[in-house]
Amino acid sequence: MTKHRTAILCLTLACSLTQAQRAFDASSSLSPEPIDGQGVWTHFAGNAKRHTVPTLTDPPSLTTVAWESAEFIPIPQSGLVVDATHVYAIARDAGSATMAVALDRSTGSTVWSAPVAPPILDSWSSPAIDLEHSTLIVASGASIVALDTASGDPVWSQSLPSTIVNTSPVVTDDLGDRDRVLITTYSFGFGEPAQLVCINTDPFDAVTNPHQPGDIVWSKILSADSSGNTPAYQNGRVYHATASSGSSQRGTIRCYDITADTAPTSPLWSFTNTINAGFFGGVTIARGHIYASSYSFTGLQTSANTVRLNRNTGSLVWSVPTNRTDATPIVLPTGDVVVSSGVATGAFDFLPFFGSLPSIQYIDDQGPAPSLLWDSALATHDDLNANGIWDFGEPYLSIGGWTHQPLALTISGTPHLLVGTLPESQPGINIDHNTDLRLIDLTVSPTDPGFVVEHASATGNTPAFASGWVFTSGPTGIRAYAPVTPLITARTLIDRYTRGDITLKQFMEQLPR
Repeated sequence: MTKHRTAILCLTLACSLTQAQRAFDASSSLSPEPIDGQGVWTHFAGNAKRHTVPTLTDPPSLTTVAWESAEFIPIPQSGLVVDATHVYAIARDAGSATMAVALDRSTGSTVWSAPVAPPILDSWSSPAIDLEHSTLIVASGASIVALDTASGDPVWSQSLPSTIVNTSPVVTDDLGDRDRVLITTYSFGFGEPAQLVCINTDPFDAVTNPHQPGDIVWSKILSADSSGNTPAYQNGRVYHATASSGSSQRGTIRCYDITADTAPTSPLWSFTNTINAGFFGGVTIARGHIYASSYSFTGLQTSANTVRLNRNTGSLVWSVPTNRTDATPIVLPTGDVVVSSGVATGAFDFLPFFGSLPSIQYIDDQGPAPSLLWDSALATHDDLNANGIWDFGEPYLSIGGWTHQPLALTISGTPHLLVGTLPESQPGINIDHNTDLRLIDLTVSPTDPGFVVEHASATGNTPAFASGWVFTSGPTGIRAYAPVTPLITARTLIDRYTRGDITLKQFMEQLPR
């Protein structure tokens, strides 16, 4: 009885405190903060290194939508990018025409839209922002274009040697008057060979940069299959993976110096996967290392692998068995690694089960040997017939997946993840929008009541984060969630406590001070 009385007293105190704070809450106006170190999200996965873990004090609230725009529906699984004033997406209009769109960051109103080439093979490529030249870079179909971020007017365009499938461009900003855009083209057993393409973005200079904006400076035939191999960049070097090695199904990871005006003759280093699986996603540059996850076409939850390589030499530090994926690994500030992986299966027993379930996998890299700490699907699977495997209809928490790139946040020193839920497979539909977005606490088990902190439905495609705002999309359009206030935080805690999601001790620890 004493515990219940204490809880009621605490809840009442929280309500009174937050009500008193309402008049002084400067965050109550739904407008983005001025641009800061975390005020933009310029690339797929945040930046050119594909490694961004914003730090904030309070968790973002997914309970109240700040705005939602339904005029354009983003390409399923494609990510958003954000600058100081706009949110950008590759989307379709009411007539199914493919458009690059810019929305006002604080209101969601449409600023401009511009036609771009339609995606091929259900490609979910994301755009990138060239802040230096105020352009939005869109790679789609077999072309790449730069659009003025203020007006949407074309600045330059370029045809590519072959098509773009699931790969997103990377923009350099540290090469003086010789900055570039880099992207890999598609090849998977047929057609034109895959290439790494380097495009100029800076003004022409006869001496230092003899290229017009949009000119192809060089392209490099990769002699390997490539699909979804989004490159990462740092300090004059580009890092990318391949889906094969040319002579086998083992993917490779390569490092090239891209500071010259001619294509590099060979990589600075090249790594070939230790198992018979290719890389169909991007790479992450973090903590002096390169990380990538592979896709295996057969097997169960650990049939593929995630690798960590020395950034300077390409030597293997470790390889951990993980689920199949096209997503890019997320490296937490602790060095632990999160992998979004697995293929969603529909509620139709005539559809194939590919052997793995959508999951978030957590790799513990704190000890002498890294290991898979937990898999969200395996941890939450209710094996109703006790046969040791998943069967159609058996429940589990479906989060993450092979096409989905979550977003990591450090909230009051604790790692969290904004992660979507893939839709169940449907006959005739290959790639579709996510159905839910959750904020999960990575420090607790997936079976812990506090694992899911926040939840929103009918949204959850690859999110973006800027100045406390969360931007994501789904079947109904693009959404924004505003930064939390002490009032929102306290009310959310009250709701979670009354539902039994957190204990009284957890409630008191998380209450705004």
